Amino acid sequence: MSVKKDIEINATTETLSLVTGIAYSMAPHWYDHTYINLTMNLLLPKHIAGHAKQPCLLFLCGGAYSVVDDAIWMPELMYFARRGYTVATINYRTSNSAPFPAQLIDAKAAVRFLKAHSEQFCIDPNRIAIAGESAGGTLSALVGTTAGMREYERGDFLEYDSSVAAVVDYYGPVDLRATVSPASNHRQEEQVADWTIPAFLGADASGETARQASAICHVSADTPPFIILHGTEDPLVDIDSQSDRMYDALVEKGVYTEYYRFLGAGHGEDVFYQPEAKQLVLCFLNRVLGVNQ
Repeated sequence: MSVKKDIEINATTETLSLVTGIAYSMAPHWYDHTYINLTMNLLLPKHIAGHAKQPCLLFLCGGAYSVVDDAIWMPELMYFARRGYTVATINYRTSNSAPFPAQLIDAKAAVRFLKAHSEQFCIDPNRIAIAGESAGGTLSALVGTTAGMREYERGDFLEYDSSVAAVVDYYGPVDLRATVSPASNHRQEEQVADWTIPAFLGADASGETARQASAICHVSADTPPFIILHGTEDPLVDIDSQSDRMYDALVEKGVYTEYYRFLGAGHGEDVFYQPEAKQLVLCFLNRVLGVNQ
């Protein structure tokens, strides 16, 4: 049976656009003999003209520092785009391309790019938050704790600073001086591969580079608010030596911090992306960024 009907629908939900493949930085590549364009994806309002500036959430994918996919979390990040956030994801250089601090330099370049194009992307440059999961958590925590450190500011738009207003750390290693290992009751095959951290840090994996790559070493009274989410049964990133200690370091410096330990959860499990977990993050962001909803 066919249907023909006149209907009237009110446009009560804002239409969004997905913009892909924006080059945010040109980075050294192939033994520093060539260059590669690092790209960004954006979820933003379709109708930019006259639109009020809104907060931005820059999200960094994990992958043991060796792989990254800037599109993999886009379906889950729609939650924040539907609630008034411009959402950005990026590709950054991985450990098989360049060791630390290349990845931090890239993430900071992305923040500067967003600030430089805030009008174009409907962003309030004073309300940019950075988030990341696993290795992306390492980088988001580092971006949040290294504001003003000029040695990590390279590339374009250097007239803008790379500070952020908030950090969301999903089970990221934040102290690379420590051995990132699971509790003794987890199977050996579940552990992070032995080469992961050394490949990320390079030749000085156990020395000063490890300290520089550890967000916990850079926490100060000027560090922006943090929210940390970590599973108590994470077999890859030890919650006790990483997130527990990071929380203590932040609180000691007087940084507003929310810390949620997910009972029984492992590494990167689906519980972190359930509506209840997203609501925790959204409420934190709205609170510290001054968003009224």
